[in-house]
Amino acid sequence: MGNAEKIIERQLEEAEVFVGKDVLELLSSSMYVNPLAIFREYVQNATDAIDDAVAIGLLPSTNDGRIDVNLDHIDRRVVVRDNGVGLSNAEFPSRMLSFGASKKRGTDARGFRGVGRLSALGYVQQLVFRSRAMGDAKVIEAKWDGRAVKSLLAATDQDTDLQSIVREAVSLRHLDPDEYPEHFFEVELVKPRRIANDRLLNEIEIENFIGQVCPCPFSPEFSFRDEVASLLAGHGRAGRAYHIHINGSETPVYRPHRDQVAFSDTKRSAFHNLRPFEIEGIDGETAAVGWLAHHDYQGAIPVAQGVRGLRARVGNIQIGHDRLFAEIFPEDRFSSWSVGEVHVLDPRVVPNGRRDEFENNAHLDNIIAHLRPIGAEVARECRVSSQKRNRIKSFELAADKVYEKLEVLKQGAVSDRYAKTIKAETGTLLSEMHKATEFDLFDEQERGAFRRQLRKIEKAVDTQSTKSDGDIFENLPKHKRSTYKEVVDLIYDCSVNQVAAKSLIDRIFNRLSRK
Repeated sequence: MGNAEKIIERQLEEAEVFVGKDVLELLSSSMYVNPLAIFREYVQNATDAIDDAVAIGLLPSTNDGRIDVNLDHIDRRVVVRDNGVGLSNAEFPSRMLSFGASKKRGTDARGFRGVGRLSALGYVQQLVFRSRAMGDAKVIEAKWDGRAVKSLLAATDQDTDLQSIVREAVSLRHLDPDEYPEHFFEVELVKPRRIANDRLLNEIEIENFIGQVCPCPFSPEFSFRDEVASLLAGHGRAGRAYHIHINGSETPVYRPHRDQVAFSDTKRSAFHNLRPFEIEGIDGETAAVGWLAHHDYQGAIPVAQGVRGLRARVGNIQIGHDRLFAEIFPEDRFSSWSVGEVHVLDPRVVPNGRRDEFENNAHLDNIIAHLRPIGAEVARECRVSSQKRNRIKSFELAADKVYEKLEVLKQGAVSDRYAKTIKAETGTLLSEMHKATEFDLFDEQERGAFRRQLRKIEKAVDTQSTKSDGDIFENLPKHKRSTYKEVVDLIYDCSVNQVAAKSLIDRIFNRLSRK
């Protein structure tokens, strides 16, 4: 090694590593686009703590774990507490004051970067952490002063490092344990900012977010929940659900899936079967498992239903949004027609820091490649459903027109010539309806229902009198009747809407009959 290289190496060894204050700003206010992601981070840490408590026998099972989210609207406070293993008094300070150095990396824990706990700092006046492990005589607390942090970050002194901010903005103290459980961890958000409908204290929005994103159990109103549980059984954290309670409710937050999705107040679609699938990894291992809930694909599922899209989950926590896998569909729009999940098991498929996407690599590409046939299957179902709806609509429109024409014949105001025209048009409509019932994509049950309806319409046509000119012309002079019929024919010919034309003619003859 030459002298120049030795000098450079010595300079590198002696160089002082400076971690600027801007790192804290990135961690506390720039990490997440959606403020509600704060709750995902804290619930994620809580589930890891419950898993650890189960592993050491502190809790019998995850079913005995509990996560409480309590919202105090008067004092403007949010507390997220779990009954997991907790942090001991001894390790609490170093764990709470470390950045990006989580002990979870390399394990199967959900969190591993050690940055999520500060995600609320940019939104609150104070961010407080409290914990106690089994055997600790005291509860220990770390309090971040959010206003002090903002002031220090706004200062023009660029020489301020991360450590000096921590010294000024964070305080540690022990608390009397009487009011706290024997083992727990909690985070308290003091005076959260009023953001867009006060989202950080909005119980409805928080519950909707947690229900979609966090590892909540499926509702008893979702008939396929046992089938999903069976699919995920044996895949560790992928199938674990945890009881999350808001404001002390004894009913936990459930996933939003139910047996039906509502497209509108009157239009609903029921799930009729679950389509499970498994994806093989590059090395032959199971990279992911998932499911699709098939329905009748009437169109894009409204966002408010909280279920649309083929969603990605790691450790049963959602990654990204409902369009994360939109690229697997032949047409992007079909993504919002689908309902399903992909539980990623391959540890080499890693969520990014925001947990809104995955880091790109060959293992993610492999999963996406295997998902493309799934996307094609959904697209095929969507197109078949669209074709069926078109045929059904054609059948129903033809049926309506047949009944309209029968009403015209019943009225008895048209000429014999026009009545024959109506009968011919009715025959054409019935022929079109016959063709619609024979559509090869209808199953026998659907085809049978159409045939029964068609027979009923044909019976009405057969029994309808072709001429009924008695009552409506009864009060008119005989020599004027043919003229009136010609006028009636013209009204029907020139009218776009036969129902409106018939109503007009009925009113005309009512007036004439009173003269």
